[in-house]
Amino acid sequence: MHNYLNILLIIITLFIASCSKNPTEAYQVDDQIQLGESIGNKYSHLYNSLYIHIALERNLNKDALRMFIKNIDILKDIKLYEKISKISLDLYDYRKSEIIAKRWIMIEPDSYSPYQFAIKSSLDNSDMSLAEKYFQSYIKKIKPINKSDYNKLIYSLFDNKNRLNVIQFFESYLNNNKNDALHLSFIELLYSYNMPSQVIFHIDKVGLLDERNLIRLYANSLLLLDRNIQAKDLLENFLQNRSSPDRQVEYELLGVYASLNDIVATEKLIKDIFKRDPNNPENIYRISRILYENKKYNLSEKYLAYIVSENDEVNILRGLNDYELENYPEAINHYSRVSNYNLKIIAMMHISSVLVKEGSIKEAILFLENQINKYSNPAIKERFLLKQISLLNEYELYEEIIELSTKHINSKMPSPDLLYARAMAYEELREIELMEKDLMTVLLIDQKNANTLNALGYSLAVHTQRYDEAYELIHEAHLYDPGSAAILDSLGWVEYKRGNYADALKFIEASYEKDKDKEIILHYCEILIKNKSYNKLKNIIHLELERNSHDESFTQKLRSINNEIPL
Repeated sequence: MHNYLNILLIIITLFIASCSKNPTEAYQVDDQIQLGESIGNKYSHLYNSLYIHIALERNLNKDALRMFIKNIDILKDIKLYEKISKISLDLYDYRKSEIIAKRWIMIEPDSYSPYQFAIKSSLDNSDMSLAEKYFQSYIKKIKPINKSDYNKLIYSLFDNKNRLNVIQFFESYLNNNKNDALHLSFIELLYSYNMPSQVIFHIDKVGLLDERNLIRLYANSLLLLDRNIQAKDLLENFLQNRSSPDRQVEYELLGVYASLNDIVATEKLIKDIFKRDPNNPENIYRISRILYENKKYNLSEKYLAYIVSENDEVNILRGLNDYELENYPEAINHYSRVSNYNLKIIAMMHISSVLVKEGSIKEAILFLENQINKYSNPAIKERFLLKQISLLNEYELYEEIIELSTKHINSKMPSPDLLYARAMAYEELREIELMEKDLMTVLLIDQKNANTLNALGYSLAVHTQRYDEAYELIHEAHLYDPGSAAILDSLGWVEYKRGNYADALKFIEASYEKDKDKEIILHYCEILIKNKSYNKLKNIIHLELERNSHDESFTQKLRSINNEIPL
């Protein structure tokens, strides 16, 4: 492919040369062509820009980055800098990122974009001193005075790979510098990183300041931590002290009422909303969606009936409710009426879930296979393929998953998602070497894939005695996604395996605070035993026995642990 680009650019260069008014000049340019090397100052900018653009169009990102860096001293196309800078981060090539940042700041010194990129790149590369240097330059150049000025920088960090570096950098800065505007933006970043405890800590630190957005972030963080009563009180107090209604906050309070199973308060708030804005289909849909998300399917269906005009979103929601209420033919009818291209793909995947409940998994797999054959877009095909794998996984058909994923994995450009799915099937079958091989291949494609690092590390901790290696993998995953309950659980369990029970407790408590998954609960209990925290263990078991009273198998495990507690 690299040769293709060079040949194409030779043709372009020959064409440029042939258009020259001076025959001698044309000869000289032609004489200088050396498959991508310099072709003369007059046309070098055009040549290199064409090469890079063609490489980008053909997704040859490494070639584009290589040529860009090689000729960066003569390239001034800002849009090209924006594209190539992102590619350098995606490829984790921080040496080239630093070169791009320096040059970009030189050619566009009064813009915030190159500084944002420089800060972002330095933090991902764990170069905190360089990040500090760029941040100070950013403040001097941009002269931010309010939250919206800082938002431009903070929003650029939402997709940073090394999130823990970002958090530590701004926490360190804010500990030494009072800056309320930056602090408010940073709190929003913490929420996007799924760090609810830290959101609450930092809001308490700056004070609510009657800031509407902070109150909403605080309440939603309480919800994420299962502190629903506190969230309810906070939102109710906010609404009572306002002179006019706040629809968004009312929606959020409605979700809290539904989560608390307070049907009286739920229906009263809905009536109040309808009284102010009757017969608004968008309003009705939003309320019905909130009720569905909180497992109030009959109530959701009741309000959806008020919507007269049919649309795709309403049909999908009606299908979801009917599925949960086991009205399977009605669910399929609703999904089948969806016509929007993207929503139709979602609806077809939902139909496959209904078919499993209605008949057999074979029928659902065949239905999805027919959808795969209908679409030419590889990404769409893979979505249906991954749905097939998801259904097979529900029925623990791991050999079928391996067969299906192997059939569709392209050896030249393997799909990380298919490799990951096959690896997890191998793990279930205790084929640990094959699992490790697939996960290592995923990491060759994306070396900072937090889910894969965590899966590999946790599997090694469970199935082998390579605990130190497992810890390094999970710890790296934690750097990239410190808000993940699953990664915190893995850290807790690998520390338990290594005999570091105090550290294990720290991580598992952070995980349990975020997610009451049954595996996390069992890990928590085992780690509490090793730390001899018997009173806390009894409280956790009592709480989870009540919460999971419907699950006989799980409650039996908890009772067994409870019986082992020393008197």
